[in-house]
Amino acid sequence: MEIYNSLGYKEPFRKPVVLYSSESYSQALTEMFKFTEALFERYPNIKLEEFDNSKKITVRWNQQYDVEQMMEHAIVHVLRHRRQIERFKIMMGRLNALAVNLRQPKPKPH
Repeated sequence: MEIYNSLGYKEPFRKPVVLYSSESYSQALTEMFKFTEALFERYPNIKLEEFDNSKKITVRWNQQYDVEQMMEHAIVHVLRHRRQIERFKIMMGRLNALAVNLRQPKPKPH
């Protein structure tokens, strides 16, 4: 949205949506990628790099980016969340293994 808005659109940011399944997340990611592809189809000659800070996009958190930096940020953001999810799954696997181990009867001493 920041890139579209920098091109003259004044679209409001969407409210966060809670998704309850991996299928919903996968569909939302696919829609996000299509939305991004549409930007580059609509503006095939968009200037990717901008060295003049006064022409960079100032985002909601007050950082300045050019289009290339915005795209890199978006990609890394998704990858960071993927890494967090993978670490969470590892941690949950360990907790489940521990819970199974704790439920098993202990051998009686001789």
